[in-house]
Amino acid sequence: MQSFLQRSAQYIFEKHGTRMDNVWVILPTRRAVTTFQQELARQSDQPFLSPHALAVDDFIMQAAGVQLIDPVSLLFELYEVFRELDEALEFGRFMNWATILLNDLDRIDQYRINPSELFSYLSAAKAIERWRLDLPAGKMPNVETAGTKKYFKLFDNLQAAYFTLRERLEAKGMAYRGMAYRMLADNIEGFVRDNPAYEKLYFVGFNALSRSEEDVVRTLVKAQKAEMLWDSDAYYMKSRRQEAGRLLRRYKEEAWSGPWNWEEEALTAPKHMSIIGVPNASMQAKVAGHLYEEWNREKAPDDTTQTALVLGDETLLLPVLYSLGESVSELNVTMGLSLRNSMLFTLIDALFEMQRTIAEFRTKEGEVVRVPKFNHRHVTKVLSHPFIRQYEQAFLPEKDPETPTLLRRVMHKIRTENRVYLSETDLIEMGENTELFGVLFRRWRPEKPLDIVHQFYKLIDLLSQVYANQPDAIETEYLFLFQNLLHQLETTLERDDRRELIDIRSFKQFLYELIRQTSIPFESEGASALQVMGMLETRALDFDRLIILSVNEGVLPQSRHLNSLIPFDACVEVGLPTYQDQESVMAYHFYRLLQRAREVVLLYVTSPDAYGTSKGEPSRFIRQIEHELKQKASNSLTISYPIVRFGSPEPAPLPVPEPLPTVEADNLVIPKSDSVLAELRSMLEARVEEKNGKIRVRGGLYPTHLNYFVSCSLRYYFSRVIQVKEDDEVEEQLGADEFGTWVHAVLEHLDVDYRMKGEPVDEAVIRKVLEEQYTVLFGKRERDAGMNFLLYNIAEKLLLDFHRKQETDYNGSLEVLQTEQEWDTILDVPTAQGVIRVRIAGKIDRVEKLTKNGRAIIRVADYKTGKVDKKQVKTGGTDDLLNNSEFDKTRQLWLYEYLVYKKLVQEGVLTFNGWTAGPDTAVEAGFYSFRNLPEGFIRNTVSLGTAADYVAQTEALLRQKIAELFDPEKPFTRTEDKKVCEFCDYKRICGR
Repeated sequence: MQSFLQRSAQYIFEKHGTRMDNVWVILPTRRAVTTFQQELARQSDQPFLSPHALAVDDFIMQAAGVQLIDPVSLLFELYEVFRELDEALEFGRFMNWATILLNDLDRIDQYRINPSELFSYLSAAKAIERWRLDLPAGKMPNVETAGTKKYFKLFDNLQAAYFTLRERLEAKGMAYRGMAYRMLADNIEGFVRDNPAYEKLYFVGFNALSRSEEDVVRTLVKAQKAEMLWDSDAYYMKSRRQEAGRLLRRYKEEAWSGPWNWEEEALTAPKHMSIIGVPNASMQAKVAGHLYEEWNREKAPDDTTQTALVLGDETLLLPVLYSLGESVSELNVTMGLSLRNSMLFTLIDALFEMQRTIAEFRTKEGEVVRVPKFNHRHVTKVLSHPFIRQYEQAFLPEKDPETPTLLRRVMHKIRTENRVYLSETDLIEMGENTELFGVLFRRWRPEKPLDIVHQFYKLIDLLSQVYANQPDAIETEYLFLFQNLLHQLETTLERDDRRELIDIRSFKQFLYELIRQTSIPFESEGASALQVMGMLETRALDFDRLIILSVNEGVLPQSRHLNSLIPFDACVEVGLPTYQDQESVMAYHFYRLLQRAREVVLLYVTSPDAYGTSKGEPSRFIRQIEHELKQKASNSLTISYPIVRFGSPEPAPLPVPEPLPTVEADNLVIPKSDSVLAELRSMLEARVEEKNGKIRVRGGLYPTHLNYFVSCSLRYYFSRVIQVKEDDEVEEQLGADEFGTWVHAVLEHLDVDYRMKGEPVDEAVIRKVLEEQYTVLFGKRERDAGMNFLLYNIAEKLLLDFHRKQETDYNGSLEVLQTEQEWDTILDVPTAQGVIRVRIAGKIDRVEKLTKNGRAIIRVADYKTGKVDKKQVKTGGTDDLLNNSEFDKTRQLWLYEYLVYKKLVQEGVLTFNGWTAGPDTAVEAGFYSFRNLPEGFIRNTVSLGTAADYVAQTEALLRQKIAELFDPEKPFTRTEDKKVCEFCDYKRICGR
């Protein structure tokens, strides 16, 4: 089938032959211009001068005799206009609405709206808002606030700003796009109609004409100097319900363009469509790449079929390019890649985020001080950026591959030292004074935005070295484009009257807006078999095969949203386009693209989170094809719904040396394989290790581990056997475990350094040790602000209350014998794997000597910073010690008491710091609960008789439970008690 531009070229050539010196052909896009010239060249086997073929924007600028102003200069021109009207206007506040206003001014001019009428309408509407009609009759309206006054003043100044801006730009021979359109429409007779250089004009492939464009074309057609070549189809031209033809039907009915050239029946010609739903947006790129690779493989060498890969969501450009296989050697990318969607922008954004961090600290006097320091999260984000990692690989490599790189060392130090806030000096020192760290972490002066520009220059210089030997790297284009943008900004900001206007916040707004408007152009071969483009770039072009991505409601067409200061009713009143016009324009582009295609693939995303408002819904265009176009096309249109499957259809079987985890009755089951049993044995048997010249005994069964196994054997598997742990992270505030560790450390040092040496302990000593241990454990972590400030005061109160309680209750009858020591014993356990020598161990917080009625008692004490009461250490019998998950605290005290009794039975006596306990000395274990101090020492209630009986019965119970642990017939399974899962770290792994 003949393409539209082929037909247009043939038509124009037949009219003018090879004499086209003063013929002008105006097309929607520059890509269409290139294709038209190629088609026109094919009309003759002799060389001839091409007509003046231009994209419509280029034609308007040239005919109007003005130069398009760049976005930076335009924003400052508008700001200076508003400053003349309102001297108090701040640049940061101006940037909040400046770009929206410029878009509105562009539309106002393109549609030749009477500005006085529109702005008067807006001022009146805003005045009505101020009446407060919602107040009861007779009530005075509220006095306007400073914010509302500024808001309404903006609308009062719009008309004056519009005319002043036009005057300033006209005086400089500059214009924004809409202004140039209006200038040409206002003076079309002098600029074009009566100009002999414009002998004949052809407007080719247009659909939705703005009022300015329509007035230009009407005038020229009426003067018989112009002709319209329409590209339309009977499907949407004859149906009043089909939105794609809404504007074209009006143009045809008004008949101002003369004979209607042309209307075809191409949409109902034979074609095949595939409609494919995929789970997420990026997967579309994989499917599209696979489809094109299949088509390419089947294509004959002399096949000239052209394929377009059209992106409804243009952010998918990079995923699409990376998804095309190596077999795709030639392609043409018509669209640009927005700098806003580049990897470089993510680095820029991370640097701005890092620089705005201010840490608040509270002095001892209660004053809040704001100090500029970098937050660890932002620092880690910057150091983890791909651009920075590439620089590290190129210029900061380690000679020894086993040695961590500089960036990894810095991040490890931040994590291990828990450095929440870091100063510029801290980071540069950590980075060993390398140039990279000096550029990344130099503090920006808030009032000097040019400092930021210069720092970015240095960063670009560093990063560009990485890609110096990769001339085709897209990263080089990012850096080059950003550098040009910075030059433009620097030139604009260096003017004395502008330098002081901008702070970091408004500079960021300004820079981000420019980045949003900036795209990386791609240069490639226009005649390539594969064209990658956005929907707007397809105007007037035809392709044999199409793959269209993101055909979701809310994307094609876009959601009903106009980012404008002009409300919907005002747009309707004065004749500005609304979202209805946008939808009909997009519908036309979509159906026009399908007209001459033989094979079409429409991809959409099924996930409800993919495109926000779409809820995973296919576009209405898909529904129209299924229910309307299919009916009109009868048997000439076939539709299929392929299902996307990933992976090999028949994967090769893998060897399974050991039983694998299974799911039985909605429960995860982990078999005890030989390797698991071997690991269990290794963990529970005692092993001797040497570290830093010290001999340590490791391994064994601790009370916490036994509690894990009793409450949920699967939890024991995750925590002990395969040792699943969360990644170490920097904590800004103290966690519950850290708080407990800190309180334990304070109590240990009070006992070891004072009480056990006979030194007095008073409240001043407690406060001193508390502060010392905070510094030792948490380094420079802020303690005088936020949650840490509260936790510090809570810890101080708890320790002072505990000290007072001990003084009151015991009055010198309690003596500390030992603190924070590990006790252990060896227990021979017969199992299915043979006899295993299991080490039973526990770290006891404090061993005390209590003299009661002239008799000494050994007390084993465990500190709990959480709440414990007497109910939690009661038990109905020994069965509870092995099978009931509610008695984890009882089990802990039971094992502590057992360890002391076992040592006493084995050795006959126990000696502590000069005092000897005999074989008949009573032992009791209990808790000090810091959230329940009034209860005092909460004792273990397990009673098993004499010391020998206690040891014998405990060991019988332990042998029974340990044998169960080593029983290969009893796999690790999830507990049925869901209360256990409430605070479990592994509940998401096991499915709870």
